[in-house]
Amino acid sequence: MTDQPQETPQPAQPAEPVVPVQPQAQYTPPTYAAPAPAQGQPDACQPQAAPQQTYQQPQAAPQPVYVQQPYSAPVYTTAGTVYAMTDTDRTLRLIAFILNLITTVACAILIFPLAWMIPMTVHSWGIYKGTKANTVAFGVCTLIFLDFISGILLLVSNKEA
Repeated sequence: MTDQPQETPQPAQPAEPVVPVQPQAQYTPPTYAAPAPAQGQPDACQPQAAPQQTYQQPQAAPQPVYVQQPYSAPVYTTAGTVYAMTDTDRTLRLIAFILNLITTVACAILIFPLAWMIPMTVHSWGIYKGTKANTVAFGVCTLIFLDFISGILLLVSNKEA
C-alpha cells in the first residue's frame, strides 16, 4: 500500500445573497455662525492689528568641500612662508640643529647662556623645517654664541635672504 494523502470532499458552501448597492446622497456638514461680539469688546476670533515682525533665518556659511583620494594622507598648510631647499641644505641644517641641541643641553649647568641658546635652537629648527629664513647674521651669531660647527654649517648652506 502506498501512503498517499486522501482528499476529503469539501461540503458545498451556500452562496451569499447579493444585495444591490444604492447610491447615497453626499453628506454636507452643517455650518454654524459665530456669535456676535459684545459691545465695546474686540472680537476674540478676529486677529488683532499687531506690528508685523518678520524673522529672517540666518544664512549658514558654506562648508568647504574637501576632495581627497581614498587612503591618502591629508594635506596640511603651513602658517607662513616655506623656503625651498635641496637635500644637501636639509642635511646641513639638520646637523646644525642637532649640534645646537647638544650644546644647549651641555650648557644647561650654566643657566645664563640658556637665555639665548634656547631661542637660537628653536630658530634653527625653523630653518631646518623651512619656515624660517637662513641668513648670514644668524649663521654668524650661531658661530659665536652657540656652536662653532653649527655656525659654519649654516654659513655654508644656501641663504634665503
